[in-house]
Amino acid sequence: MKKITILFAALCLAVSTYAQVVSFETLPLMPPAVYWKGMPGIDSTIYFQDGGATFINDNDTSSSGDFWMGWGYSANTDTVDGTFINDMSAITGKGNNNSNTYGVAYMGYDSSLNKIVFSTPKQLAGFYITNSTYAYKTILNGNFTSKKFGGTTGNDPDYFKIDITGWLNGIPKTDTVHFFLADYRDANNANDYIIKDWTFVDLSSLGGVDSLTYNLTSSDTNSFGMLTPSYFCIDDLESAPLSVKTLTKADDIEIYPVPMNDYLTLENNSTIAFTFTIMAINGQEILTSAIGQHECKKINTNIFAKGTYIIRFNDGEKTLYRKLVK
Repeated sequence: MKKITILFAALCLAVSTYAQVVSFETLPLMPPAVYWKGMPGIDSTIYFQDGGATFINDNDTSSSGDFWMGWGYSANTDTVDGTFINDMSAITGKGNNNSNTYGVAYMGYDSSLNKIVFSTPKQLAGFYITNSTYAYKTILNGNFTSKKFGGTTGNDPDYFKIDITGWLNGIPKTDTVHFFLADYRDANNANDYIIKDWTFVDLSSLGGVDSLTYNLTSSDTNSFGMLTPSYFCIDDLESAPLSVKTLTKADDIEIYPVPMNDYLTLENNSTIAFTFTIMAINGQEILTSAIGQHECKKINTNIFAKGTYIIRFNDGEKTLYRKLVK
C-alpha cells in the first residue's frame, strides 16, 4: 500500500516580532482523545506545524505491525502507568508552566524523523524538556527488558542523554548541545538523578539554524541497540529571527541570578550604554530603562509572575536578546 503524506498546521501566532514560541497549545485534539501520535492502522507520514516549526510523524504498517515514530503531542496527565501503553505522557503530568499540551518525541529506527525544521532561519533561545512517564519509570524501576539505573548496588554509572545538533543551509554547526535526562555516573550516589521537572535546555550556543537534529544514547544497551525507552517531551521552544543578534559573553553584559529571584542584576562591563526592555513571552513590555557604561543595576522583580521573559538591549546600532526565567 502506498504511504499517505499529509501536512497540517496549527494557527501559528508569532507572539511578537522579536520572539516566537512553539507551545503545542493550538494543535488539535478531538475529545475524548488526550494525545495525538499519528494515524494508527494507516501507513502514513504527517508533517505538523506550530510556532514556525515543522515536526514529522510516521506510522508504519509495512512489516512490523502498526507503530509510530517521530513526533506527536499530548495533554495526557498520567504519571502512574510506567508501561509502553502510556508512551504519550510526560512525568510532570502537565506542560511547562502548567500548560495543557506538550510535544512527545519517539526515536525509532528511521533517523530522518529525528529533527525539527524551521520555516525561516532562527536564533534559538532553547526549549524545556522532561522525561516521558514511560522512560522515567523504566529508569527508576527497570522492567522485563530494561535495567534499573544504578543496578542492584546503585553503583552502576548509567546515563540517558540527548545530543542536539543545529544545521544551517545543510551544514551542521560546530557546537553540539548535550543534556542528560538521567545521570548516575557520579561516584556519590546521592548525586544521581532522573529529570522529572520541566528543565530548560539552552540552545543559544548553536547560533543561527534552520533545523535541529537529535540523538538519544543510554548506558543500557545490547547487540540490538538501546534498551532505555527512547522517548522525551519538550515544550516552549523559543526563538528569534536570525537577523536578531543574541547577547553573548563577548558583549560584556552579565545577567544574574538565573533563574532570577526577587531581584535581577544587570552588570554592564562595556564602554557602551544600552537601553533595555523586559518583555513577557507574549511580547508585552513590562519594564523599559537604561544602563550606562560600567554600571551595575539591580531590578526589583517581585511584581514578575513565575514564567519566561525576554530582555532586549539596544545600543543604537544593534539589538541583543537574552532569555530570563523566574
